[in-house]
Amino acid sequence: MPELLYSSIFGELTRNVQIRFDAVSELNKRLFDNVIFEQYLDWDTPTIGLNFEELIGQYHITVAAPTIGENSNEPILGTEGLETLKETILRHAITLPMTMQDYRKVLQILDSKSLPDKVKTQQLITIMFGNVQTVVKSVLGKLDMLFLRPLSNEGMMTLDETTNPEGGARGTISFNQPAENIASSKTTWTDGNIDTVDCFEDIQAMIDAAQDKVVLSKCLLAPRKISYMCRSKKMKQMIWGTDKNSRIVQLKDINAYMQENNYPIFEPIRRQVMIQNGTQKIPYSPWNDKNLVFIPEGKLGIIKNAWANNELKQENGVAYSNYGRIRVSQWGVGETQNSNSVEFTKAEVMALPVITEMNGIYTLKTED
Repeated sequence: MPELLYSSIFGELTRNVQIRFDAVSELNKRLFDNVIFEQYLDWDTPTIGLNFEELIGQYHITVAAPTIGENSNEPILGTEGLETLKETILRHAITLPMTMQDYRKVLQILDSKSLPDKVKTQQLITIMFGNVQTVVKSVLGKLDMLFLRPLSNEGMMTLDETTNPEGGARGTISFNQPAENIASSKTTWTDGNIDTVDCFEDIQAMIDAAQDKVVLSKCLLAPRKISYMCRSKKMKQMIWGTDKNSRIVQLKDINAYMQENNYPIFEPIRRQVMIQNGTQKIPYSPWNDKNLVFIPEGKLGIIKNAWANNELKQENGVAYSNYGRIRVSQWGVGETQNSNSVEFTKAEVMALPVITEMNGIYTLKTED
């Protein structure tokens, strides 16, 4: 068998990427522990392609485009705009070029006479896998954003200068949460109302609204809303009684009460993603922290996905690996290819997280 040639400067060490991915998979562990969407969605069987229009029709997704101005009915997203939106929603990819500084570091390791070969290999794998983790994390972050934002935002995800600064696509994707599944608190959950607001009354109203339709298992919410409930006067009274309301209330105390009464327990959502805007990476929290979201037991939807182009047709000289359905590519280039970089690492996936159980999801809005 002829020797397989790699254009990557890491050569055959690129095989270690798939070996590490496979080892993690066999142990049923996640390399990226803060990923949330995979806890609530199942990956669907990959297809040759994803038809955006079919997905919209099959899962009752609404796509709304912003208008040019108040007096105009003409949408920015015409046929060409819809194609841009499809690309933004379905294809998620990022390529990381190796800096010359890191390249020199690799050369120094390779040239070192004081390092044993085993140590050299390990240091090279560490550098290489660091690049792989960076691009995979970015793709996973995009999928988390496309799941968590609509889940916490009444079924809607808006693409604007904050969530998609470089993509160009502008519009709203809605999974159409039923209006009867959305309610507002009697009193806004603000610090000025902390001695008078009745958090549990609002929560009980949501549970009552759902009881004839679905059994709710969890309430997902931002950590600051948990803190607010724990500090509220009436919650302290409910947990400890009026004579002991000076005692501190913790999440475990509230959840113990909820479990004793067969109510859904509270689970905090902590997730921040980095959005690329030019040379800057901007932190963004996709969870709408004003809302509490009550969900039923089990999965909430599926991740529709298709084979990446380079899974259907591989290119010579490129090292490939897969983290689940995320395709990783590694390759090197030279001056003849008119590139200022010498090594590239890319992660990509063609996928759309789809919330199919929106009829069983309830939203409590606690602030305006």
